[in-house]
Amino acid sequence: MLAEPAGPADPADPADQAGPAGPARGWWARQRGLVGGCAVLLVVVVGLLGWVVVRALLARTQLDQARARIAVLQQQVLAGDLPAQAELSAQVAAIGDRARAARSLTDDPVWSAFGHVPWAGCPLRSAAQLARGFDAMAATGLPAVAELGNDLNPARLRQQMTINVDALAAARIPAQRASAALDGLQAAAQAAPRCGWTGRVSGVDAARSEVVERGASLSDALDSVALAARIGPAMLGAQEARRYLLVVQNPAESRANGGIIGGFGLLTAQRGQLSLSGITGNGSLPGGPTQANPAVELNGPFAERYGSFWPDRVWANANLTPDYPTVGRLYTSMYRAGTGIDVDGTISVDPTTLAYLLAASRPAVLPDGEVVTAGSLVDLVESKVYARVPTVAGRDRFFAEVGQAAYAAVESGSGNTPKLLTALTRAAREGRLLVSSNHADEQDVLSGTALGGALPTGNEPYLAVVTQNAAASKLDYWLRRGVSYQVQRMPGGGGAVTIVIKLTNAAPDGLSDYVRNREDRPSPDGNPQAQNNIWLSVYTGRDSLFAGARLDGHAISMDAGSENGLPVVSTYLTLDRGQTRTLALKVLEPHAGPLLVVRPQPLPVPEQLLVQGVQVVPPWSRRVTN
Repeated sequence: MLAEPAGPADPADPADQAGPAGPARGWWARQRGLVGGCAVLLVVVVGLLGWVVVRALLARTQLDQARARIAVLQQQVLAGDLPAQAELSAQVAAIGDRARAARSLTDDPVWSAFGHVPWAGCPLRSAAQLARGFDAMAATGLPAVAELGNDLNPARLRQQMTINVDALAAARIPAQRASAALDGLQAAAQAAPRCGWTGRVSGVDAARSEVVERGASLSDALDSVALAARIGPAMLGAQEARRYLLVVQNPAESRANGGIIGGFGLLTAQRGQLSLSGITGNGSLPGGPTQANPAVELNGPFAERYGSFWPDRVWANANLTPDYPTVGRLYTSMYRAGTGIDVDGTISVDPTTLAYLLAASRPAVLPDGEVVTAGSLVDLVESKVYARVPTVAGRDRFFAEVGQAAYAAVESGSGNTPKLLTALTRAAREGRLLVSSNHADEQDVLSGTALGGALPTGNEPYLAVVTQNAAASKLDYWLRRGVSYQVQRMPGGGGAVTIVIKLTNAAPDGLSDYVRNREDRPSPDGNPQAQNNIWLSVYTGRDSLFAGARLDGHAISMDAGSENGLPVVSTYLTLDRGQTRTLALKVLEPHAGPLLVVRPQPLPVPEQLLVQGVQVVPPWSRRVTN
């Protein structure tokens, strides 16, 4: 039986809604739910991103304020101008508050989650690392800095020529603790990731670099404090009186450490009180300019390199070696041989050092009322004096008067302690202020510092260019020097090095016969063209190999040797007035950086140094390890 055909559907009948249109409407419902969920998720993500951005801005503000306050603290420590302890403690507390706030803002789970986003999360990870480093340093290092406020307050530390040795000794442990904490901050900053474009745009990379730079500078300053506190009290006569041979070098006749001995005196230290006596020029050297007998025995490679110059008898040749501990031993031995007096060590300065001290105190006033300023001192004693005072005896008296007047200017108390410390630090960094001690424990500490001036013992690539006068003239005041160093890395880690040295004799017409002396080649006509004769030496890294040299484009041979394990090549060359000569050397270094240790030679006019391909670092540390 056939069924009746169905009639048209009634739209009002719910039973009719189960037809084909039902699944479509379900799909649209699900899509609307998904879109709604995504919208909610987007709102949450945007909210969290806004949370991170706001916290990032707040954290940056806190870190910027902490960095600014650390910059102020850095300037105070470097200048030796720490405020009173209450003020310093307040500064330290403010830095600590901001460091803790920055860490709190960058240490929550949301920040950490966004930090794992590829590329864009790098600045967040870097900022968090910096904030943690700041907080750790603030918690351990800055309180130690605050402890220094009382001991290193300039008003307490120095009164004219008296140093408070008890206050200096008390600064050692806090300075070491603070320096160690700063090392931790630098390590955290260096470990923070570099973020490329996002790091530059966000400012995180710039902040990281600033932390590393300021941390290193402040750590160095604190190391200097720890060094002074470690050996300073004993060397300043805290337990018993100390005596030091004070040598004023004259770079117009150059030597490896500056110049020949131009004047000397005896510096006495007792419970921090300093006094200077017997200052005179080199016309009164103990035992004469050349002593009758050797003061010490020379051995090994040192005797081979320098023995023919009699550095154990000739005062002017005692500092041919750049190794100042050796120079100190030669000076003290010859002083003992000539006077019968045992000294505890030596202190060498040059006229530029004295000029720095005058700039930090007041001009020197000579007995006749002449005023010698910081700007005029070097030119006066290294050049003009030879036209002004024609006799050796007269110059001896003049040098003594200048030395006494310079000492009186510093002794007067006109200069503040921070400026004087800055002047001495600059002189030491430039190799113009050198100290030796005949007490083994003190010398061990000094040898690794700029003050000690020892040849290095490490295996890094090394460069020291040394020019020394070989004519007994005073023409080196007019010597101008430029040095370039370029390294090409080779397979295996070594480096092919090219060193180019340019020397110019800028001597003017009209210099005196004494200044133009050529004792190495006497002539009835003298030396009218002011030709200079230079002994040039180049020291390079341990186990490096000399591969050839050209002087003014022509191949030459050079004398090769070693000193304290460092290869050194040397040659003599003459320089006519107005002439520039160029020496190019090829050297194979077993290691090609990334650092080059460069030792400066104190010259009347500093050399122009250009180094390509490696970073230049000094050969000495200030870190006290015991």
